[in-house]
Amino acid sequence: MAITNYLTLKSTLTDYLHRSDLSDSILSNFVQLGEARINRQLRLLQQEEIATLTLSAGNSTVALPTNWQETIDVVYADNKRSIQPQNIRNLNSQSSSAEARGRPLLYAITNGTLSFEITADIEYSILLNYFERWNIAADTTNWLIENAPDAYLYASLIEAKAYIKKVEDLSVWAQGLQTALNDLNQLDNRSRRNATSRIDNALSNGRRFDINIGY
Repeated sequence: MAITNYLTLKSTLTDYLHRSDLSDSILSNFVQLGEARINRQLRLLQQEEIATLTLSAGNSTVALPTNWQETIDVVYADNKRSIQPQNIRNLNSQSSSAEARGRPLLYAITNGTLSFEITADIEYSILLNYFERWNIAADTTNWLIENAPDAYLYASLIEAKAYIKKVEDLSVWAQGLQTALNDLNQLDNRSRRNATSRIDNALSNGRRFDINIGY
């Protein structure tokens, strides 16, 4: 059976484990734990997202998207100026008083929120560029399982072997997972280099400014 979604992944797990007595909830746990392992190690172009967040007047925090994994950049929507990351302790020390209000310049990630060093004086629209986490249970399918089903399978098998306390194949699945993750990261690096090269070529092949004609 081809692995194309959440259900076929769990079905394939039972085939590889030669176990038909494992409940669906247990198989789901294997996938969830394996996926968590993957989420800690992958940062691919396909995971990059941009969310528009609203920081309301009188507030100094705004909730992160539920699928947030790691922040890439935080900028204002009106002028694309970056808001700089800070350690939460340093962030708290930046505020001169609890009543300070204005346009925030600094942020920290705390308990699923973007926290700013100052209370917003007016409503601000903020663009959050971030890596999203894979969540196959909620989405049922995604880019990763369609393009690298082996990563999902091997990661889930590692968790399954720990559960059933059979470690004879553990090194095989661990090596298989690491190979899949390495391949994905190398492909991602190559894609990013090619994209940069195309941009550089386009800039270098453009028309040069002619002082005589003004363009």
